[in-house]
Amino acid sequence: MRFLLIGAVLLLTLLVCDAAAQKKRNNTGYGRSKNLPTYDDRVLRYGFQLGLHQSRFNIRHSDFFANNGDSTTAVHPKWSPGFMLGLITSFRLGNELWNLRFVPNVSFYERSIEYQYRNNPENLHNEIFENTMIEFPVLLKYKSLRRGNHRMYMVSGLSANFKVAGKKERLNDLQLQSINQNIEVCYGIGWDLYFEFFKFAPELRFSHGIPNLLIKNGNAASNNLDRLTTHRVALILNFE
Repeated sequence: MRFLLIGAVLLLTLLVCDAAAQKKRNNTGYGRSKNLPTYDDRVLRYGFQLGLHQSRFNIRHSDFFANNGDSTTAVHPKWSPGFMLGLITSFRLGNELWNLRFVPNVSFYERSIEYQYRNNPENLHNEIFENTMIEFPVLLKYKSLRRGNHRMYMVSGLSANFKVAGKKERLNDLQLQSINQNIEVCYGIGWDLYFEFFKFAPELRFSHGIPNLLIKNGNAASNNLDRLTTHRVALILNFE
């Protein structure tokens, strides 16, 4: 999570400095005109996005683990970094405060679960999932009133995700396995910044998987788990 926090702090610092500079220009009689004054009148807009994220699995232990079914003493999901690239299609709904956004993207993940054993507590075994997902989020965006060249917004919606590539060793029956499709609930906050020729919007988005991804194949890795879902925190930069 460290690099996301550092990125968010730096981005917030830049935005505060930009807001202060704009206020100073306004107070001195310069820069009072709005950038892209008719931008939000458009019914359909396009753009692209870049993002960094930290993700992990959320797990629920099984009764087998609770009853000390084998030598496993601990199962810990770990945070791992990744990144995403996507396109933006935004539809205006009614007035300028509401938009419906379709933002298909390609996301690259590395998630891992750490196992610790009673007979050798120093020997930690990691089950690693490295895969590429095609994701199809549909989001509802609600914006505040525009103040100069700034406005805040919130987004929420659902995303259907499909795995298109992953490590071949995931097919090994001795490994922990997960299904190739996922549905996530997504929500977040962002800041629209209007520049002379484009709009830039940094966004902090959270995603939580709904279905249980765990494949119960009776091996040692899966016996200790009853449920496996996803969780992600992303810093996304939107350009429209």
